[in-house]
Amino acid sequence: MVLIGVDPSSTSTGYGVLQCVGRRYTYVASGCIRPPRGAAVDDRLVTLHAQLAEVVAQFRPQAAAMERTFVGRDAAAAATLGQARGVLVLALRQAGVPVAHYTPAEVKKAVVGNGQATKQQVQFMVTRLLGLAVAPEPLDASDALAIALCHACQPDFLVDSAHGRRARPEIDALLRRMVRR
Repeated sequence: MVLIGVDPSSTSTGYGVLQCVGRRYTYVASGCIRPPRGAAVDDRLVTLHAQLAEVVAQFRPQAAAMERTFVGRDAAAAATLGQARGVLVLALRQAGVPVAHYTPAEVKKAVVGNGQATKQQVQFMVTRLLGLAVAPEPLDASDALAIALCHACQPDFLVDSAHGRRARPEIDALLRRMVRR
């Protein structure tokens, strides 16, 4: 099974692709989607959607995991991040890929064992867990790989529909009709 992890952002969205065979995980690819600096939010959203759709078409994942939105004190930034997450989820779901969602603390706990771990600690553990000779760069890409690892380690990997890990059949049918148009 091919699994993609996505670390959403309106300026630098990380992605990480793993091949999963049983409980063995192999690194396939990682990188960042970076809309042009200074572009309007609407244009950045178009870029995020289009480029993630290209990544999905290239690697054909059967499952996806994405970090949940962190809501800080800046409501405008939270709204923009929510929009970015929305177009990224749309790109995945249009391709028929179910999406699971995890908080940053859940990802850090699963990969490092500490929900308050730093990005550097996450990057270190991702490098070790995947047996990579070089740490994945930038940190958004290593975070995306951590999100994928978090999902792959869940006991109900691709089973728990109550938490959005598998779309309802009627939504899948609607998306298939949309894609055909």
